[in-house]
Amino acid sequence: MSTEVTFENGNLIVTRIYDAPRDLVFDAWIEASKVEQWWGCADCTSVRSEIEPKVGGRYNNHMVIKGAGEVPGFATLTEYDPPSRLAYSGADDDGMLVSVDFSEVEGGTLVRLVHSGIPDMKVDGDVELRDIIRAGWTAATGKLASFLASQTEG
Repeated sequence: MSTEVTFENGNLIVTRIYDAPRDLVFDAWIEASKVEQWWGCADCTSVRSEIEPKVGGRYNNHMVIKGAGEVPGFATLTEYDPPSRLAYSGADDDGMLVSVDFSEVEGGTLVRLVHSGIPDMKVDGDVELRDIIRAGWTAATGKLASFLASQTEG
């Protein structure tokens, strides 16, 4: 399945069904060594993750992006309910919140991500921030599908 991305009421909503058990998909979001295998936009070359799986714990994912260097990502887990849900907010109190729900469905796991609080602003001249975030999540969810496929082969 491809990634579906929509904007509703100012929220970016990303959904995808993965051909993997819910526990495995959830673990791919919460175990740092696994997150480092798939996190980031298309131009991300490496990721360094620091994750404390508990409410109030760190959810930091620092990306190295071609041509831009390291882009730090500091966040705090605001919800942690394995293997059903996690949510995190930016550590710099930018108003953005990402919540991710994991549901068992026939054939695998449905992941529904809601990225809320994206400011209506342009960066790098005339590029909408929400378009950058949309492209990043679209690439990351595709990379997650490849990672999960590699974990379930054999």
